[in-house]
Amino acid sequence: MRERIALEKRYAESHEIYLGGFSQDVPIYLDLAGKYGSPVLEVGCGTGRVIQRLAKAGYDAHGIDTHRPSLELARERLRPWRGRAHVADHDMRHSPLSTRFRVALVTLHAFNAFIEIEEQRLFLRNLRRSLSDGAIVAIDCFYPLALAKPELAGEWREIERTHGGRSVVVRDRREMLTPLLERRTQVFRIDGGPETEWVSHRRHVTAGQLAALLEEAGFDDPRWMAGYDAQTLQPAAADDAPATPFTMLADS
Repeated sequence: MRERIALEKRYAESHEIYLGGFSQDVPIYLDLAGKYGSPVLEVGCGTGRVIQRLAKAGYDAHGIDTHRPSLELARERLRPWRGRAHVADHDMRHSPLSTRFRVALVTLHAFNAFIEIEEQRLFLRNLRRSLSDGAIVAIDCFYPLALAKPELAGEWREIERTHGGRSVVVRDRREMLTPLLERRTQVFRIDGGPETEWVSHRRHVTAGQLAALLEEAGFDDPRWMAGYDAQTLQPAAADDAPATPFTMLADS
């Protein structure tokens, strides 16, 4: 048990360094908050990267996650904005939230962590119940590297990132266990320390499939954009299967 707790904490720390400088998605989220207003919900808030930027911009921002070590780092990070930045341990598959939000952000592939279709359905139903009428949801979905670049399937890549004066070196391997299920193995070293392995799984979902799930859960007008490029925004059709990461928007 102690080893598992230590591993979880090291992973949260590595995640904070690895993604701390990532900001390509932030303009879209700030734009949605500006158009629809507070309160804003982020699902899969991790260590508070997006919540911090929303709070700094003056929005009432709430984040939920199920990874407690990441939430501990988020609370420390968000201390200067504690009046309008809040995080909590909550699993949306189990129940909705009591607050009704104007904007919901499902960031950095958090939706792809739901492996079973029924998990996805439960999550989206409870998310819809957590939104006010006339709200909007944005869901950031990945496209498997092993499909985009088959020559890299099962190969190790080394990535180094720095943030806040710290560094993490990650050896990363991705492989498809089924046509939809990716296994990702990461071996990371923080500040030159010992290696730690972390294995995770993600389910690929197409834009057309996600649009159908959103409509089933009570959302309207699903549309998607390539990555975070609003100029590519288009209505979602049943057969849409972009070979790129995409962001899905839908109305409540």
